[in-house]
Amino acid sequence: MQMSERIKEKPESSRLVFDNILFATDLSVASEVTLRYAVTLARQYHGKIYIVPAIAIDAITAIGETARQDALHKARTRVSDWAEKGPVFARLCYVRHEIFVGEELEKAVARLMEQQAFDLAVNGVASRQGEAVVLEPTLEEAVRRTRCPVMTAGPEVLATDDGKVQTIVYGADFSPESLEASRYAISLAQEFQARLTLVHVVEGAEPTMLRDREREARSYALWLSKLVPDEARLWSEIEFAVEFGRPAERILHSAWESHANLIVLGAHGLERLVTPGRNVRQVMGNSWCPVITVPGTLDGEKQERFWRAAQAASRGHAE
Repeated sequence: MQMSERIKEKPESSRLVFDNILFATDLSVASEVTLRYAVTLARQYHGKIYIVPAIAIDAITAIGETARQDALHKARTRVSDWAEKGPVFARLCYVRHEIFVGEELEKAVARLMEQQAFDLAVNGVASRQGEAVVLEPTLEEAVRRTRCPVMTAGPEVLATDDGKVQTIVYGADFSPESLEASRYAISLAQEFQARLTLVHVVEGAEPTMLRDREREARSYALWLSKLVPDEARLWSEIEFAVEFGRPAERILHSAWESHANLIVLGAHGLERLVTPGRNVRQVMGNSWCPVITVPGTLDGEKQERFWRAAQAASRGHAE
């Protein structure tokens, strides 16, 4: 029986909303790939895409206000023409969208901020190590204040990616940020009825004895299972994986093995665009599919419920 036949109505309790999607573009190949995902999400959630210019320049050069403004000015003049290109225009025809530059952008951002602004920022900038992503000042402030998740596509992203969400890999280290990111991974899997793999990587040397390895992996797998609501198993194929080694390498390996279209991770604030943490940065820079980083932490009461359930499961397993 097909999954779509097994469940006609998906539960609404964990459903997230992506009404306003910010799409910052530097017109690169990476930008076109992330646009496909932005369109996919906008169509699925009936959201609207706001297209704004962005650039990647040397991090030292970016410090100078004049250099930043000159680079942004050049970017503004190209965005409208880019949106009229055949393939780009054809994709945007399917969703509500607006293009903002200059003063028009400032007015639009101010208006959106009154409505709590963006639900997702899509970073369509092909930045590399040593480069800084530069946005309009008003836009930077908007992303900072709303603390929305950010989708990025690194230099290794596959240009042939069609933007479909069929397989998701979520990397869990059980930090408060990671627990919050689990909500997004599970909700997206629900929305697209995608296969979801929850991965925890035990950093360091793998136990030499098979029995020790299996015991340790089983404990973490139980913790992972407590992140997933019981009803989620009805509408999505769920897998749990416990790996040993370097977190970034094992998450990327898991994503490669499962042919993932999307990786979801927890991270800190806007600064994650530049210094997101070693493991997150390595995943973002080496992934061949887009990566969503989620700021913030899971609600304190929900964290307590999770840890109570995880500890109870661990005690039951030990007995």
